[in-house]
Amino acid sequence: MVKAVGDAVCTNVHMISHRYAVKKESPKDLMTYHSLALLEWDHGKYCSVLEGAYLNGLGGYKGKCNWFDDKDEPVTEMYRNFPPEMVAPWLIDHAEIRCFDVDMKNLEDMKAYIAKYEGSDKRFIDPHYTFSHPARLHFRTKSQIAQYMVNYISRDTRYSELKRNCQTFVADLCSFLCGKKGVQPFSKVIGINHHNRTHMFLYDSEMFDAKN
Repeated sequence: MVKAVGDAVCTNVHMISHRYAVKKESPKDLMTYHSLALLEWDHGKYCSVLEGAYLNGLGGYKGKCNWFDDKDEPVTEMYRNFPPEMVAPWLIDHAEIRCFDVDMKNLEDMKAYIAKYEGSDKRFIDPHYTFSHPARLHFRTKSQIAQYMVNYISRDTRYSELKRNCQTFVADLCSFLCGKKGVQPFSKVIGINHHNRTHMFLYDSEMFDAKN
């Protein structure tokens, strides 16, 4: 199944962070940022969004996803195509990695998309673009990156607001794909507890146990 995603080559990687839109933000809302990685490909036809989130979040939320225009439709195209086993309540202490191919060819297209939905009554608040770099990992085709995602999430399925979340995943991914040291989560608070875990992308999780 991993091989079926294709062999486009990743060319550039971007870290994007934003707050979620709510009409009246609480103090916690003002400090909470979601991070994602935007990957560009050598074919230049579309990009991919990679993000960490609650396990079953999309299934529990009826397939409503910020990265597609039909989010506010009664039934989204994503939800219509979900198999039954993917429709379940989300778990706030377990994580998943989501990978979407999106109708944007580069970072500028993504900035335009976010601007279209920016505002307290829309989707995004205070977007930041804090990391952009060419992908330098030698083995970086789409299918290879898909396998790295499987390795990473299978090794540790926990979700934690402060220690293992969307920001820590994206920091690790940007560091791994671009060969850059010192890539930190967007929030300094999250960065205090962050330890680079890029090694988890490489190894077969089934060959490890809790003690090794």
